Amino acid sequence: MKHTTIHNMDTLEKEILRLRLKAKTTEDELEKNMDYLQENYAAMFMHSFTKKKREHAGEKHPVFESLLKNEHLNAAFNKISEQVADKASAHIETLVDKLFNKKS
Repeated sequence: MKHTTIHNMDTLEKEILRLRLKAKTTEDELEKNMDYLQENYAAMFMHSFTKKKREHAGEKHPVFESLLKNEHLNAAFNKISEQVADKASAHIETLVDKLFNKKS
């Protein structure tokens, strides 16, 4: 983490700008990761859950594969992940507001 010494208003403004850019970059990265998670979490979960068995048995699990393709199950997972993303976004906004001492 970079520590900047503030000597005057100019360095203060530069530091505020740097922190805002860092917050925006972090927010964009988090949003990108959440989008990826929303699109792939069902498959990631099932792969992590069934990987050990497949390595030993060397066979596929048609039940889990059909679950991954189920539209209703995917819709439910998407709804849950959207709610999680909304909550995370709200907490990040609160953190950014506290960082920049903004009053809501």
